[in-house]
Amino acid sequence: MKKARPPGPRLLNARARGIATLYSLFLSPYPAPAVMFSDDTDYFDSYSGAEVHRMMLGDRVRTEAYRDAIEAVVKPGMVVLDVGAGTGILSFFAARAGAAKVYAVDNSDILDTTRELAQANGFGDIIECIDGCAEDIQLPQKVDIIVSEWMGLYALTEAMFESVVAATHKHLRLDGQVIPAALSLHLVPIRDDKLYHEHGLGFWQNDMYGFDYSAMVGHEICDLETNTVDGSHAKALGRGAVVALFDAYTTPAESYWFKTEFTLEVDCDGPCHGFLGHFDARLSEEVMLSTSHELPLTHWRQSWFPLQERELRCGDRLEIKFRAQRDQVVDSRKPVYFLEGQVLRAEEVVDEFHYCYHSSYA
Repeated sequence: MKKARPPGPRLLNARARGIATLYSLFLSPYPAPAVMFSDDTDYFDSYSGAEVHRMMLGDRVRTEAYRDAIEAVVKPGMVVLDVGAGTGILSFFAARAGAAKVYAVDNSDILDTTRELAQANGFGDIIECIDGCAEDIQLPQKVDIIVSEWMGLYALTEAMFESVVAATHKHLRLDGQVIPAALSLHLVPIRDDKLYHEHGLGFWQNDMYGFDYSAMVGHEICDLETNTVDGSHAKALGRGAVVALFDAYTTPAESYWFKTEFTLEVDCDGPCHGFLGHFDARLSEEVMLSTSHELPLTHWRQSWFPLQERELRCGDRLEIKFRAQRDQVVDSRKPVYFLEGQVLRAEEVVDEFHYCYHSSYA
């Protein structure tokens, strides 16, 4: 259990992070400055303000998908554990679906407000708000269902899956269910001239007030971040690939940090500006939540892994090695991605690339 904090105004850095994220995702064409958490307290404080919860609740694709899955899975009399409950919307869905008991667990100061909301909505006797981390608390009984919206950008950022995996082993009945039950990560090669020249490496190739700034390309390549973008206008240069699959019941937490190899087939000519990443989460048998650029936008948008522009031809094959590992230096909740590729044309290697990306919170 975390130590209680004295009453008073919420921390400025939490509010600033919430505003920065909201600004980046919905208001500004420019990415917000990178956010880093120095420790777990700093991380949980980021969920204390109202802005970040407004952003998530305002994402109707996300919230309605969870509502539909919970209504399909939760039966009257069931016991539910909500991991990272926030303002409690998933707990409220479960209670309304007939759950006899809902444990709403969160390690953020927002939980004080969640208790008020539960009372105001008539769920005070059903929803028990528990202050702490789901993997650390003790419950008086096993639960029938664990529900959690744990996914960060490209799913893995924030590493909340570690809490959900641990809670599943500790609190779930043998025949219980987890929402989401499974998740897959995807990458697709894209062309997007506007994105490349406004937010990618092509920015430095633009005329810079009459000066040549192209040398900045080599500087930025050494310090790349995944950008969170609206990729709805990007043109896919080929079919994407599933790069990782995670099962809520069988995948151990350490396997979410993965390495893989796969092939992408290019089906049209054009410059490649990088890869768009998205995730699909199977919330129930009937409900799939996808952050694909071909579907309605969510607050996650898509994760863009930028490349220096390179020309591809229809029939080219991209042989890709891709790895995600925990950042051991700056912020343990952020993945570092390594991407290596070869372009094969008529079985001959005509190009190679090697990139390292730090993930972003915004």
